[in-house]
Amino acid sequence: MSVTLGQAAWALMFVAIYIALVAGVILALGLPGIIDFTPDSLLLVLLPTATAAAILAIYLHLFRRNNLTPADLGFRRFTPRLFHLLWQIPATIIVCALMQGLSLALLTLTGLDTTTAKAANDPLTDLADLPASIAVVTVLVIVVLTPLWEEVLFRGAFLDGLSRRLRPAVAIILSAALFAAVHVVPLSFPYLFTLGIALALVRRFHQNMWAPILLHAANNALVVLLALLLARAAS
Repeated sequence: MSVTLGQAAWALMFVAIYIALVAGVILALGLPGIIDFTPDSLLLVLLPTATAAAILAIYLHLFRRNNLTPADLGFRRFTPRLFHLLWQIPATIIVCALMQGLSLALLTLTGLDTTTAKAANDPLTDLADLPASIAVVTVLVIVVLTPLWEEVLFRGAFLDGLSRRLRPAVAIILSAALFAAVHVVPLSFPYLFTLGIALALVRRFHQNMWAPILLHAANNALVVLLALLLARAAS
C-alpha cells in the first residue's frame, strides 16, 4: 500500500506538534527553576526526548493510524545491490560539499560574513566541549535515530505521496526542498537540498528504504566527525 500526500502531511504536522510539546514541557520546567538545567543537561534531555517524540508521532500517526507496515514504506531485505552505496555515498558527499562551497563563495562575494553566520547557526559547534557521556548520546541520536525517522518521513511518506500526484523529478525536488527547509539552517540549505535529492535518488534506485537511511547515517557521521576535528584544531 502506497502512502498518500495527505497521510505524509498529517504525520509531519504531528511530528512538529510532539516536538513542540516536549520542548514546551522542558522550557516550563527550566524557566521557573523547577529543574536547574545546565547547557549540557539541557542538550542531553532535549535531543533524545525530541527524537523520541518524533519517532512516536510517526508510529502513531503514520504507521498505526493508516495500518501501514514497514514494507509499505519500502523496507526490504538487504541485497547485493546495496553495495552500490560504496560509491554512491562518497559521490553524494562530494557533490553536496561542492554545492555548499559554491553557495558560500557566492554569498561571500555579496559581502556576507559566512564564517560568523555559519558558526551561529551550527548546532554542532560546541559538541567537542560536551562531557563524553553527553557527546556519545548526542552522536548516537544524530547518526542512528535521526536518519531513521527522517528517511521514513521524507523518503518514505512524502516522496511516495508526491510521486502519486506529480512526475518523479518534481516529486524528488519538492521532497528535497521540504527536507532542507525543515532543518531551519539557511546557510546549509544548498547542502541539505542536494543531499535530499541524492537520498531520493538512491531510494528510487534501490527500491529499499535502507539505502537512504545508510547514506543519511554516513553523511551525519561525517559531519559530526568534521565538527569534532575542527573544534579540536581550533582549541
